[in-house]
Amino acid sequence: MYIKEEKGLTGIDIAISIIIITIFISVLANLIMNINLNSERTKRMEIATAYAVQEIEQLKANGYVDEYNNKGIDKKDTISEKDIMDKNNNFTGYSKTTTIKDYVLIKNDKSKQKNLLKELTVTVSFKVGNSTENIDISTYITD
Repeated sequence: MYIKEEKGLTGIDIAISIIIITIFISVLANLIMNINLNSERTKRMEIATAYAVQEIEQLKANGYVDEYNNKGIDKKDTISEKDIMDKNNNFTGYSKTTTIKDYVLIKNDKSKQKNLLKELTVTVSFKVGNSTENIDISTYITD
């Protein structure tokens, strides 16, 4: 009896085929998951950028206000920190923080005039998967 004359699949052939198919499917599933996660991250970053730009435009429209005086001189101060809500007052998954630094702190020179130039930074935070991402946009406002 010759081995070459036998026809059909053995148990080892089937086991090896199942292992190869399982590895292929798991690699493919991991690839699809990473593509979806990156797509979601990109979409959420786009929305966060829109929220940050909208806040910066509103800050620029208001101009320099008396509330900014003596803020951000010794350290970066937080002006506002809040969750972003939609028109139905539901949490959108984004939160924004607006901070201020004075020109004295930016240049690290205490001899400069205070309350002349302020750097306003809007940070929009959001979660993607298990990590928290941030978008920062800054502008300068002068007195």
